[in-house]
Amino acid sequence: MVKAAVLYNFGEALKIESLELRAPNPDEVVVKLGASGVCHSDLSVQQAKLPFPPPVVLGHEGAGVVEEVGKDVKHLKSGDHVVLSWVENCGRCHYCIAGHAHLCDAMMASMMSGGELVFQKDGVQISRMAGVASFAERTVVRGNAAIKIPDDMPLDRACLVGCGVMTGVGAAVNTAKVQPGDTVAVFGCGGVGLNVIQGAALCGASRIIGVDLSPTKLELAKTFGATDLVNGKDGNAPDQIRSLTNGLGVDFAFEVIGIPSVITEAFMSLKRGGKVIVVGVPAIGAMVEVPGQMISLEEKSLVGSLYGSANMKRDMPRLIELYQRKRLKLDELVSKRIKRDAVNEAFADMEKGAVARSVIVF
Repeated sequence: MVKAAVLYNFGEALKIESLELRAPNPDEVVVKLGASGVCHSDLSVQQAKLPFPPPVVLGHEGAGVVEEVGKDVKHLKSGDHVVLSWVENCGRCHYCIAGHAHLCDAMMASMMSGGELVFQKDGVQISRMAGVASFAERTVVRGNAAIKIPDDMPLDRACLVGCGVMTGVGAAVNTAKVQPGDTVAVFGCGGVGLNVIQGAALCGASRIIGVDLSPTKLELAKTFGATDLVNGKDGNAPDQIRSLTNGLGVDFAFEVIGIPSVITEAFMSLKRGGKVIVVGVPAIGAMVEVPGQMISLEEKSLVGSLYGSANMKRDMPRLIELYQRKRLKLDELVSKRIKRDAVNEAFADMEKGAVARSVIVF
């Protein structure tokens, strides 16, 4: 039996339950969780903004130690320290062959369904969010969803690389390919937005403008590399951004909230030829409006970014090494370390904008 935080109905608090965990299939591993970040996407599932049907064990940003290995998994062994990735890849579909494994057909299907069911309680099958379920003390994942890391890497920081850090840093490095001297605006300075900011700083952006409504988040954005701050409450954000960039606008505007009107604001903040990188996930069915003429006559564009366009086997070791060389900030992301039983309080803190990340330590 394993303890886990289960969502039984949209809009309800998570319940801590004892669940049965099945044995791993040949291509799977059992992982004992050491830590899990509490990400806004977990809250979005509870609020029915992301389509993971309950009952489901939430959590997709985890790190732990391999306990058991399926017979077909050759790259891992019991005792290995790993970060869990909610992006799997089959290695055979069009996207994997084309070098875009983060868009894998099998990954998309598994992400939305939770993959094969591994938990149950009293005969009721319970799915795992994004094929991970890091709010459980132990879980079963596919072998290629567990990325080996150095044993001396702290798990309560390594877990953050499994989603928020990879998504944010990758959006700047992989999706946008920010170049030295480029100008950047980041709409939303929560956990993922802070990582977009430090990703842009790593790329050498000359101006990084943090945009938010929270003075606390804006102050934290400076710690991660923001050169300028814009509070949306002080007036039209695109106008403020243009005033900071000699009337031009920015090369890249990242939207990290998932609100259509904010995506439009980001678009209006661009210089000619600029790109909006949409990292946030709007609600199902939401539409985004932008002036059509600006797309063609000014070469402005909207680009999506899933999981920072990451190649996990390549990018995960890079980010871990950057942290170990003190070039990537992870310690500063952890606002609170909590027990799993406090996950509902962590959701409340996140809604209030009171934390960058709460981390469950098992």
